[in-house]
Amino acid sequence: MKNQLYLWIMLAWALVGSAHAQTTEDSVTRKASWNVALEVANNSSFYGRNTATRYPYAAATLTYAHASGFWASATSYQLFDTKDYIDETDVSVGYSFPISKRMNGNLSYSRFFFSENAPMVKSVTENAASLNTTLDWKYLYSSLTTSYFFGESNDLIVQFENSRYIGLNPLWNGRNPVGLDPKIGITGGTQEFSETYTVERKKELGDWFEDVFTPGKGNNPKTTTTTTTKHKFQVLSYDLYVPLVIMLGNFELEPTYRYSIPVNKLEGDESEAKSFVSVKASYTF
Repeated sequence: MKNQLYLWIMLAWALVGSAHAQTTEDSVTRKASWNVALEVANNSSFYGRNTATRYPYAAATLTYAHASGFWASATSYQLFDTKDYIDETDVSVGYSFPISKRMNGNLSYSRFFFSENAPMVKSVTENAASLNTTLDWKYLYSSLTTSYFFGESNDLIVQFENSRYIGLNPLWNGRNPVGLDPKIGITGGTQEFSETYTVERKKELGDWFEDVFTPGKGNNPKTTTTTTTKHKFQVLSYDLYVPLVIMLGNFELEPTYRYSIPVNKLEGDESEAKSFVSVKASYTF
């Protein structure tokens, strides 16, 4: 675990060092803005972990960004195959700031609220504190995000992603920006969230069988003991994203294909390599 964690830390310092080697920070005039976004997807996942049952969803997000760099957002999710009208709501606040001409940072805190019967892997999490740094290498755009999840489960997750926007509208002399923004990513971290989710789901299934086949025992107190809490830091998944970005003034449309390969799964984890398709539309004003 220590060797892998040291590697991620060295990678973060390499990004920071390279950024400071660039030219000095530009003076950027920020403006306050609102952003409204709607997204639909064919399935849900959480850091490479997914369920045997497919859960397509729709999500709506409202974000306010202040000129100072402080921002706040709220997102609500509705899964198509559940009884609840709202299955999840995330509320986040943060501060974005320039580090150098080509590097930016973002600090944020998020609180997650789930319906009682939310079936997603993410439903065992409650809070997250994150630090994100991005660096434009001119030929490559790199992002490193470190998140600490705490509450019902406690995990450290690190994501490293590389992308590069490829403009397509020059091919037909189009006036509106259209392009591909392919990205590859690797996620590393601990897996208490996965273990907690697996144990809870097995307990629910066991309770159901007992209620059906052993009448009268359904009200007895039950405890579930976990003998192997997974705090080992290791690679969790490899991901490939292929978004098509279409911009029409303040309106942006982004259909995306993603292929995710989960690795180092815990016993009982039903996650599989899967394809995900989503479409996101947003408007900034």
